[in-house]
Amino acid sequence: MGKSTEKIVKRNLTRGYFSEFAGVKPMGLMIQTRLNTTVLIVLFIFAGCGGSLSDEQRKQMKEKMEMNKIVRVTEVEITEAAFAEGREIIKAIEDFKGDSAKLDSFLRINVGRVRFIQPGRSNARALEQQLVDAYLADESGLQQDNVQKVRNDQGDFDSLLYTKPVTKKMPDGSEQLEGVWNIWLPKKELVLEIGRNR
Repeated sequence: MGKSTEKIVKRNLTRGYFSEFAGVKPMGLMIQTRLNTTVLIVLFIFAGCGGSLSDEQRKQMKEKMEMNKIVRVTEVEITEAAFAEGREIIKAIEDFKGDSAKLDSFLRINVGRVRFIQPGRSNARALEQQLVDAYLADESGLQQDNVQKVRNDQGDFDSLLYTKPVTKKMPDGSEQLEGVWNIWLPKKELVLEIGRNR
């Protein structure tokens, strides 16, 4: 066989001709060719895009990476973060007291998360009612804010409840409970916040 004949046979083998003689499977060659073409197309697309991200995309990507970062946090740190977050929200509520429109807007935005429970009303959840009863039974007069761990149906600790009693000074010097602010705080958000602040 001459050199030109060898070239023709090799070329025809790559195209799938004479496959029964050479043991070459033309389908395999076609799949390989398609795969190579697909890889080239993808490379051209990436090269065409420049492969650069905008500042906003970089920022979002960095935030997502931070959210997925593993952070070791103790229960004490979570409780302290719940106190800090709860007190910050109460401060905002107290700042809005003169402006009922802002307070209503704030409560509407945080519906279900921030609730004011008055004694004797039926709008309290079971845990909220237990805490109102505990504040009513407290005769020490030292009604302080509090944080309770809340467990879900599976028994996992998944959120915290920050409570702040609101009292009114009576003429005899005692304090009367007007209601309790209840702020529900998801544990996951607190852990992420602790991780961001480290």
